Amino acid sequence: MSQKFLFPTICLLVFSLKGFAQSPVKSKPVYCDNLPSAYDSKPKPKALPVFNTTTGLEYRVQVAVLRDTDPRNYHFHNSLAARYQPCEQVWIVESKKTFKSRAEAERLKADLERLGYPGSYITTIVSYE
Repeated sequence: MSQKFLFPTICLLVFSLKGFAQSPVKSKPVYCDNLPSAYDSKPKPKALPVFNTTTGLEYRVQVAVLRDTDPRNYHFHNSLAARYQPCEQVWIVESKKTFKSRAEAERLKADLERLGYPGSYITTIVSYE
């Protein structure tokens, strides 16, 4: 092989191997790129359907937010579940159960802190009944 083709061939080989060595990056869904900066900036959509429901507050205990980490690599307590937030590209590890009473959520939070989940916190969820 002549020297004229040797250098470009080596460069091509090195750059192609570098591409294979990189870990795959989870891509965000398309809708994450088109989020409105403000809700008033776009035309108003059709009105949502109205249902005969009442709103209520429920509580959930969150113990971790994992970025660039897969929750399957860890063994969390069986009262917890992980859900993926695609636009933020994070996993939220939280209680499977929601609580009508904040006191119940506080008890679970205290139990989880005793089991080794310091820094857990309670989130508020609006429910429809």
